[in-house]
Amino acid sequence: MNGLRLEALTSHIFLLYGKNNGSFPSSHSILILDEDKVLIDTGCGIEILEQLKRKYNVDYVINSHTHPDHSAGNWVFDGKSIYVPEEGFKTSGDIVALSERFVGKKLARTWQDFVKESMCFKNCNPTHIYNERTKFDFGDVILEPIYTPGHTRDHYCFFEKKERILFSFDYDLTSFPWYGHEESSLSEFKKSINKLMETAPKIVVSSHKGLIIKNLCREFEDYCKVIDDRSEKILSLLEGGRKTLDQLISYAPIYGKFPYAEKLLRYWEKQMVKKHLKQLEIEGKIKKLGSFYIKV
Repeated sequence: MNGLRLEALTSHIFLLYGKNNGSFPSSHSILILDEDKVLIDTGCGIEILEQLKRKYNVDYVINSHTHPDHSAGNWVFDGKSIYVPEEGFKTSGDIVALSERFVGKKLARTWQDFVKESMCFKNCNPTHIYNERTKFDFGDVILEPIYTPGHTRDHYCFFEKKERILFSFDYDLTSFPWYGHEESSLSEFKKSINKLMETAPKIVVSSHKGLIIKNLCREFEDYCKVIDDRSEKILSLLEGGRKTLDQLISYAPIYGKFPYAEKLLRYWEKQMVKKHLKQLEIEGKIKKLGSFYIKV
């Protein structure tokens, strides 16, 4: 079911369910119906956005970060104000700049084709920036941005203090934490998770998992464990002897397999495996000898 579907979190805050239940390459969005009518993220699907636009006069759009599964539909609201993180402003809405930033020039065209076909991305320039000093006051609802790099360099979460609602976006508490860009950082990813846990939310709203209200501490713990398990999996691959980075990628310890957009998935696999290898080296569990990695 990919029609307009809203779930009320408060009298003013609504979860807007994304296409295919928010699974990548789509995501859930947030609709605020207060003194200001505001849409947070536009990756829920173009048909859904068109329905939303017809039903509600959205005043402006906010992007949690510049990934296209969160910003691809900004163009539907062309002419409205569009707020993006200051760290991503220069590339936001520009498919060429984003592709070169996220996958480099060699894979840029492949990435562009993928996001145009799977997410209906069209260029749309942002109009405003925000950062941690910004306070989004919509009337009754006030959202505070929390800078959470690691996933991307421009990722923000939002916190609503009154009801203690955390909008965690791509710190999504699914079984697939993602940090597959050169600009992504495994150490910052973990720090951002800890930062979010410190807010002690009563409700978490994830871009790809939706509403989470039970066992939140366990949800965060399980999310972190996926990261630790990946390191252990890579370490186990070195049990049988030395391996090159390309050999480790061929085992796909992160993705498991490459069922679509293989060139992109392999690139993202490589970036994440490299981050784990670096961390394992820092921990003294492996060494790099030339082009090979060995377990200590």
